Amino acid sequence: MADLLWITVVPVVTVFLMVVAFVMTVVSQSINRVVISHFLGWNRYHEIRREVSAFNKERMAATRANDQKLLEKLKKKESQINALNAKMMKPQMITMVMSFFTLIPWFLMRNYFVNIPVAYLPGFENGLSLPLFGLAIAPGGGLFLLAWYLPVSFFVSTLMQRVLGTMPIE
Repeated sequence: MADLLWITVVPVVTVFLMVVAFVMTVVSQSINRVVISHFLGWNRYHEIRREVSAFNKERMAATRANDQKLLEKLKKKESQINALNAKMMKPQMITMVMSFFTLIPWFLMRNYFVNIPVAYLPGFENGLSLPLFGLAIAPGGGLFLLAWYLPVSFFVSTLMQRVLGTMPIE
């Protein structure tokens, strides 16, 4: 471990964690894309998502408007929507299980970078303590692993979902 000491230097570890987040996201989203393409086909998956989303929006609007007639009509269609949800569930579960293995680097990093600032955030020289997370920003503005990795991971994940076309339909 002594020969890996160079990786704990802030500019190196900061970029290293960004690369790890990128690789983990690309692997996870690629698994998602391949599994869904294999089981349903990408276009069919999007059609199902759109149909389920439209049904849920219509049901929510009918519930808010207290439109009993429309709710009864939607109740008849509910079994069809449940069947579509069941079709989508298998690839999603397989993707979730396979993507779990992409978390292994996270657990390895968590143990190696514990209590080591991995990036610096100017303006927080006194540090910052968050509920449930404890000390998120060390005195001097040093960000610990969780405080740095989460935003980077969300950013990279959103970016790669757009690039690979795996962004959920809204």
